Amino acid sequence: MRRTAVTLLLVLLPILATAQHSADGKGSCFLLLDENSGATARDGDVCSTRLPPASTFKIPHAIAALDSGVIKGANEIIKYDGSPRDYEVWRRDHTLASAMRYSVVWYFQEIARRLGMDRERSYLQRLQYGNADPSSGLTTFWLGGSLRISPDEQLAFLRRLYSGTLPVAAPAMQTVREILVQKSGSVTNATGDHPFDAPWPAGTTLSAKTGSTSFERSRAVRWIVGRVERAGRAWLFVSCVTGPSDVDGMAAVDLAARALRGKGVL
Repeated sequence: MRRTAVTLLLVLLPILATAQHSADGKGSCFLLLDENSGATARDGDVCSTRLPPASTFKIPHAIAALDSGVIKGANEIIKYDGSPRDYEVWRRDHTLASAMRYSVVWYFQEIARRLGMDRERSYLQRLQYGNADPSSGLTTFWLGGSLRISPDEQLAFLRRLYSGTLPVAAPAMQTVREILVQKSGSVTNATGDHPFDAPWPAGTTLSAKTGSTSFERSRAVRWIVGRVERAGRAWLFVSCVTGPSDVDGMAAVDLAARALRGKGVL
């Protein structure tokens, strides 16, 4: 009986640990897919947990905008209306390309208005993007609202984007792939250019999008998703950190940089 009790305890310990993780909301995930071999590395405890996509949703949002025709191309300008905005870089006119680079929320909120709720829901379902739920509000559903996606699902979406197999027009996918390319040695978002484990090996191209939001009153999530290409090889990656509302804004970027360097990608 004593041996049985010990065995039962050993079985229960991982379950109890998972329950504690679920209770405190802390966790991370790093996924890496080698496009050449198909091999996937998976590290972390929230890889299958659905979380708000925050500004990583700008990737499928831009695809929907281009595919539907509500935005005609990467250089289509939407005028700044003069409203107060959190970041100086948002207080000006933007193109789709610059709005992606500087993560301009108001630009993509205008895209949401042009698409409308029915088309938003339709594209989420067509793209198989997470729970495909925009019900919490047309201009905010990806910002800590009803839309949720797991790191595993983010990787599956990126794989279809970069293999050209999403059910949308090929030019829409190509344009979005082009505007995700980052400047050498850095990642850019609303808060500026951030060093990303530079210097990179010669000939490296990084495509990426960050995301950050609060949700459920006291929780936060940080993301960076993207692709590294060099020397005839390519890798897709997803980095996610979730925790209390004060979790460092660059936590997922730092995790990705360490992991990509550690795995010999950068």
